[in-house]
Amino acid sequence: MITELTMPSLSPTMEEGTLVAWHVKKGEKISPGQVIAEVQTDKAVVEWEALEGGYLAEVLIEAGTLAKVNAVAGLLTSKEGEDLGDAVDKAKALNAELAGGAAPGAEKAEPSEPEPEAPAIPSRPKPEKAPGDKAGALPKGKRASPVAVRLATEHRIDLGQLNGSGPDGRIVKADVQAAIESGAARIGAAGPAAPAAKPKRKLSRKDGADESSKMSQMRTVIGRRLLQSKTQIPHFYVTERIDAGPMVALREQLTAFEGVKITFNDLVLKACALALRQHPTVNSTYVKDTIVKHDSADISVAVAIPDGLITPIVFGAHALSVGEISKTVRSLAGKAKEGSLQPKEFEGGTFTISNLGMYGIEEFNAIINPPQCAIIAVGGIKDEPVVQNGSVVPGKTLRVTLSCDHRVVDGADAAGFLRDLRELLERPASLLL
Repeated sequence: MITELTMPSLSPTMEEGTLVAWHVKKGEKISPGQVIAEVQTDKAVVEWEALEGGYLAEVLIEAGTLAKVNAVAGLLTSKEGEDLGDAVDKAKALNAELAGGAAPGAEKAEPSEPEPEAPAIPSRPKPEKAPGDKAGALPKGKRASPVAVRLATEHRIDLGQLNGSGPDGRIVKADVQAAIESGAARIGAAGPAAPAAKPKRKLSRKDGADESSKMSQMRTVIGRRLLQSKTQIPHFYVTERIDAGPMVALREQLTAFEGVKITFNDLVLKACALALRQHPTVNSTYVKDTIVKHDSADISVAVAIPDGLITPIVFGAHALSVGEISKTVRSLAGKAKEGSLQPKEFEGGTFTISNLGMYGIEEFNAIINPPQCAIIAVGGIKDEPVVQNGSVVPGKTLRVTLSCDHRVVDGADAAGFLRDLRELLERPASLLL
């Protein structure tokens, strides 16, 4: 019996994915539940587990190839050496159809009038690989982030000789950079490699060289979803100024204890979780004219990564201590930057926090992450004059802006949420209870 291994849909928004690496070779036996490959979705690199067992008789999508969901990546047979018949041709025809091309043998329709040629964009020639070149290749049993694989390929590093410092021995960017600097694991080097040359200065626009690059898979999905959100969701914004002096004092006291690492974002997240429990309308999702008010505050935290933005989730944040929230956020942010988040870690949030305070931004408006109905934009803490007991004194302030979906959240709901959030943050000791 012949079974098709089709590219799985590993996230709700995934339409295509890059098969980063195969964990099995042609002819090997596969067991149900075995990890057979790693796939880069629009959000992260996810392990692909086989649903059925058999022998991998044919590989139709090579590692490093971008393919549509449901494209046939390989063929399984129930017996070793089983005849594939015309299964390979059918699979290739399906892949061509999904990719928008014509199947082998099909006639291609001629355009009614010639299309204008796009201006040629000069591209940097790729280095030719010698036969047996292992640069960037991922041996069986090894795991690496997409950034690490790309860097290893560019600098001719054999990943098989590296030990990963990431979770579960995953090779990350820092491991490859260390190998580049030391000359270790470099393919074709007779001895220690010369120190890496300093990167050349990038040409600016006035130097006469523009740079063009194709949008990444993640960037494309982000653009599509945010365009949909901004054009289809009626946004309105409410801003509140918070006296941040008590927050600053509390954090200074907490960081005085050895091993305690609490950020302002951890305090804001905890306060949002408690305020959401008091205002379930803000903690809602909207799908097909149905509003779901959630009891649990499952808060998505926007994390910047090289290819764009991802929002891992702190589930049940209202029931966690500030210390537990801090550890969870650090762990999720680390996974996000390595591309090792699993779908269950970034799907299903009920509210989002986007914080640009660490960049010195005072105030901004964030775009709602559907199907959620609200997102809060957190600025940086600023030294400003404030009025206390009728006198103007030096103080510290924090501005937060709540973006709301007006189909679900009204102005009074937003104002009530920000009022309670302000009271919690101006009396932050209550967040530790």
